[in-house]
Amino acid sequence: MKITLTKLKYHLAVALFMAAVGSAMAQGIHRDLNLKKGDEFQRQIIIKSNCLLQRGSQKLNLSTYSSVTKTYKVSYGSGNNSVMTITINKIIDSLNALGQKVAFNSDKRPDPNSFIQMALLQMIGKPATVSVDEMGRVLSIQKQLPMDDTLLSFTGIQNEHLATGHLIEFTTDFPANPLLKKGYTWADSTANTLTHFTIYAVNTRTTTITYSTTSLAGNLNSRINGVMLVDNETGIILKRSTQSVTTGYELVKGVIYTATRRTATSEVCYKINDTAK
Repeated sequence: MKITLTKLKYHLAVALFMAAVGSAMAQGIHRDLNLKKGDEFQRQIIIKSNCLLQRGSQKLNLSTYSSVTKTYKVSYGSGNNSVMTITINKIIDSLNALGQKVAFNSDKRPDPNSFIQMALLQMIGKPATVSVDEMGRVLSIQKQLPMDDTLLSFTGIQNEHLATGHLIEFTTDFPANPLLKKGYTWADSTANTLTHFTIYAVNTRTTTITYSTTSLAGNLNSRINGVMLVDNETGIILKRSTQSVTTGYELVKGVIYTATRRTATSEVCYKINDTAK
């Protein structure tokens, strides 16, 4: 996630901040994943979602639950450049719509007659490969994960966003700094989104950050509230949870429906193999 210190809560704080930040950043903690060959991280993402599609008196309720476990393993490391493979190891997913339920567990034999189950099975064990720098920023992408946007939309599974210049999803470039205390606020904006951040708690090892995002993109508008626990030394997002509401219009088989989707997401990430030990 890219974070830019762009706005403070009060105009007076801007002048004070600019005077202090120069020396403060020099005293800040230089974040470095310190990746070595054989290092491995595991990330689990759980998503619960309810969606209502409506056109006149016609209504379609769709509820999903997904639990996805991924590993990020360093296959090569040299200086500030490492090669990392990202693999989906396990998927548990359930989908309820029109009184019908589809359940999938990658540890069990799928129904060969179920298109959704067989498509989800194809996502297991087929890694993406990327090159990253010492902060986890993607330098190049050798291979993407096998994803189908339509399938992900129906099953509620979150796509892994891999793009050159962007950070791997379990890291952040929030600057660890002794001058950033509890209650400090800032904002980050793009053409379609505005996010406000607040430091909720901070100690020598971790920082807890709350945030709210408003997104206006295409036919859908979203409001997201979240909290994340960040490791000060590495920038790894150890825990994150979000609640979101999305409203707008969706096109289903050539028919326009009004859509309301409510989603709750929680994730954890930790190192499961540390070659430095």
